[in-house]
Amino acid sequence: MEIKNALWFKTYIESNLQNYETQYRSFKDGDFGSLSQVEFNSNEKGGNIDFWGLGYLGIYLWDYIKEEEVINVLISPEQQEEKEKQISILLQLL
Repeated sequence: MEIKNALWFKTYIESNLQNYETQYRSFKDGDFGSLSQVEFNSNEKGGNIDFWGLGYLGIYLWDYIKEEEVINVLISPEQQEEKEKQISILLQLL
């Protein structure tokens, strides 16, 4: 599974999320090129995935019940296996 962009998220992930609201945003100039961001929130957890134009992937997840950060990673473009691993962890936690 190659993780690419917000459209990938919308196609393969969003339809499987229950009780989450999603919001899509994009920014032209960021630290790692253009940014496509997917924000997702429920009553229990919320966070975002950042798809950077230069290939970086950022994942952030917050637990509203425990009031603690669960995931906060920035993965470089060449670490495809790590991207897949972190997305898998995220999906298990949602």
